[in-house]
Amino acid sequence: MKKQHFLLCLFTFCMSFGQQKYPQNDFRNPLDFPIILAGTFGELRTNHFHSGIDIKTKGVSGKKVYTAKEGYVSRIKISLWGYGKALYVTHPNGFTTVYGHLEKFSDKIEKYIKQKQYAKESFEVQVFPNRDELVIEKDEIIAYSGNSGGSTAPHLHFEIRDTKTEKIINPLLFGLEVPDNITPRFGGLRVTPIGKNAAVNQLPVAQDIHVEKINSHLYVSDEVEAIGKIGLQINTYDLLNHAANKNGVYSIDMTVNDTLVYHHDLETFAFDESKYINLLIDYEHYAKHYKKYQKTYIEPANRLSIYKTDKNKGFLNIKNEEHYRVEIIIKDFANNTTTIRVPIKGNKIITPIIEENLQTPYHINQNKYTVFKQGNSELRFPKNTFYKDVYLDYSVDKNMIHVHKPILPLNKSYTLTYFIDSLTATEKKYVYFAYKSGSHFNYVSTNKKDNKIYTNTKYLGDFYLKFDSIAPIIYKPSFYNKQNISNHKTLSIHIKDKETDIKNYYATIDGKWILMEYQPKKDRLFFDLSDLKATQQQHTFKLKVQDVLGNSKTYEASFYK
Repeated sequence: MKKQHFLLCLFTFCMSFGQQKYPQNDFRNPLDFPIILAGTFGELRTNHFHSGIDIKTKGVSGKKVYTAKEGYVSRIKISLWGYGKALYVTHPNGFTTVYGHLEKFSDKIEKYIKQKQYAKESFEVQVFPNRDELVIEKDEIIAYSGNSGGSTAPHLHFEIRDTKTEKIINPLLFGLEVPDNITPRFGGLRVTPIGKNAAVNQLPVAQDIHVEKINSHLYVSDEVEAIGKIGLQINTYDLLNHAANKNGVYSIDMTVNDTLVYHHDLETFAFDESKYINLLIDYEHYAKHYKKYQKTYIEPANRLSIYKTDKNKGFLNIKNEEHYRVEIIIKDFANNTTTIRVPIKGNKIITPIIEENLQTPYHINQNKYTVFKQGNSELRFPKNTFYKDVYLDYSVDKNMIHVHKPILPLNKSYTLTYFIDSLTATEKKYVYFAYKSGSHFNYVSTNKKDNKIYTNTKYLGDFYLKFDSIAPIIYKPSFYNKQNISNHKTLSIHIKDKETDIKNYYATIDGKWILMEYQPKKDRLFFDLSDLKATQQQHTFKLKVQDVLGNSKTYEASFYK
């Protein structure tokens, strides 16, 4: 028991030390009202971990955003998706803060970035100012919150990074206060046999285990009978005060007979680790049932740095007739705790299951470069595309290429090619790949070269050849031809492509390029008329929009101002 107690204390010390090695209260709340979170650091997202905290802005855009500490603007990025309008401020204490999904920047930053946009004639830009160009004072307003980029509702995305390594760090480790007295929620337990001669409740396949709720912080499962190597998985999420969002938890521990065998926490990670979320969760179960179960064991190919485990990496080796007291302890950042107790008894009985023959002619050794061809299509898989050796289903039916079911996680992209010799000249011009998701067809970035089209993708599933010869549409201008718009503050118009995607747009007034901000979620372009350098009363507005297949549409009208 002394050794077990020592290990438990050691892990507890490591956890508490992590929360003390960052400068407490060194960063201020970037907003001027109490923090309520819509998303936590390290939260499980699709194919990645959430790299910051999402702070609610009372459901609206335009809230003042303050610098968390003095420093200088080291990066400004404006993109259609991702963080949208994003600002990076480097501080003298060795950290960089990031502010995403902004509506606009402060006046001096807005003036700086507009000059860059006009010089490049592009709404999307990325610049890295010198340290003396945009110096930021303590408590300075640097931006206004918004809903730009990939955001689904107004909020402020806030990150703290180590300036030197660019590793992302949980902002709550710096003393930001978030009210939370609610325990993490538990949503399900699964136990999985690993390899041959292993079983759970006499079956060699994963089992859902019934769990009884004792109170708000304690659950007890039915006794599990098992033999051989097994792994446990849980579904869990966290709730915080004043918000209904299902957020990520901070840490998960697992003890067996009072000895800690598994621990992970969301204190820090690197961006290139984020893809390993697909090995932290049961990816196949999520792909089939849209419910994320986190593993309390580490897959061999998993390179996440968030773990501390025993030599068995969290796997349990169950012996016949022996008893095991397993506890899974879930904590949020405020140390609210939920415990799941799982009694396990060793039982060597295994009831065989007749499985389908999973072998196909398309076998991939993960350590080898592999090429498959069928019909007019070709698949090229680099080494380590998958995390383990796999057999794939691969077939071609007219204009459809089936590349397995989307139930396997990929470590890197593979190349899908289709040779288009048999197509007509018109078809070659307008052909593209579309990925079928449910009943919808989504455009896939398609490259053309000589007699083929190809795409690099991390998706498995059904790909179709589609054709797009339809130009984008331009509609709902905010003014009519020859209208006097002297009282208007902005000029707006909507654009959309029904088949594929908008590739680019080019707008001018009186022949000079103008900065029209694009809001793709609203299919809207708008121009701030205060930017118009007017030397005459009548003006000509012209807009050309092109989709990815080269189909284009032009709109032209006059106005008075």
